[in-house]
Amino acid sequence: MPMTDNSYPFLRLSGDPLERGRLYGRTFRSRIDLSIESYGKMFRDYSGISWEDARRRAMEYLPFIREYNPKTILEMEGIAEGSGRDFKDILTLNSRSEIVLAANVDGCTCFGVTPDMSSDGKTYLCQTWDWIRRQEGSLVVLEIEQPPEPSILMIAEAGVVSGKGLNSSGIGVGFNALTTGTGAPGVPVHILLRGLLDSPHLADAVQAVAVPKRASSANFIVGSSEGELVNIETSPEDFWVFYAEKGWISHTNHFTATFLPGFLKDKGKILLPDSFQRLGRINRLLSKNEGSIDFGRCVEFLSDHVNYPDSICRHEDPRDPEGKQVASVYATVMDLSEGVIWFSRSNPCMGGFMPFGPIK
Repeated sequence: MPMTDNSYPFLRLSGDPLERGRLYGRTFRSRIDLSIESYGKMFRDYSGISWEDARRRAMEYLPFIREYNPKTILEMEGIAEGSGRDFKDILTLNSRSEIVLAANVDGCTCFGVTPDMSSDGKTYLCQTWDWIRRQEGSLVVLEIEQPPEPSILMIAEAGVVSGKGLNSSGIGVGFNALTTGTGAPGVPVHILLRGLLDSPHLADAVQAVAVPKRASSANFIVGSSEGELVNIETSPEDFWVFYAEKGWISHTNHFTATFLPGFLKDKGKILLPDSFQRLGRINRLLSKNEGSIDFGRCVEFLSDHVNYPDSICRHEDPRDPEGKQVASVYATVMDLSEGVIWFSRSNPCMGGFMPFGPIK
């Protein structure tokens, strides 16, 4: 594992969930503080919600989390203890997508490639994370050993129990935001994301988001080292699964299901109308390069600047209010065949992709 000055801080966690959480919280206390400060400001500025109000809202999800995945509660309790924060603060970080449902959207571009499409016979899963630049200071890379479940290698905002990553069973998960502007009592998306990362098989991953009551909307691209890829669009009311029939799959920040119920309004396409252009652009790049895609080509796609600054590699738009300017804080390329992840430091166009793994 790399530990250079330019790398993200890395921590290996093992033991029971409470022990893992304590070490996580103790090691990254200052980064957790930064996240709480950032989201406290975001809740206040975007939605007029105080941090105390956000904590109260987060507690509404606790019974659903306990039923879905009680070990994540123990991990959050450990994180709170280790970082010196209240449990409600950590729960709020893990419920942040639900607390500001339509105030802002993580504008990410995801895509995956099967061995049929790659030049080296590998399965790749890639994405950007377009968000407020300040949160770069919260990012950490975790390797979680949790037998009998698969070990996990992921990048996360400090204090959150999930992130984008892969596991030792060969399952990789990408995530981007969707919103209908409505929510429901249920399991927050970042807890669902952990359920996906805990999954030993692709079918288990679909089940991890299909069965529970979901609190909000989200999209997940899931791949396996066996060369399979699916995309799962979810809302509190329903879910839709798309298979990579052409050997590749992609997604941005609007619903692509053609049978979206009339009572659901896709607000992501209003908040981020560039979602259509980014999806069209990545689809063109993928179809144009069938059979010749490798790690370098994946980085090239992630660094694309067509429709700059609202491109796949997003840069701050000076026309946006200062507090709402977003950019590609990082990008990731997952090699599911080898169990290795590369993370960029800042925009992918700046290079500097750092490998972590392989996951054991």
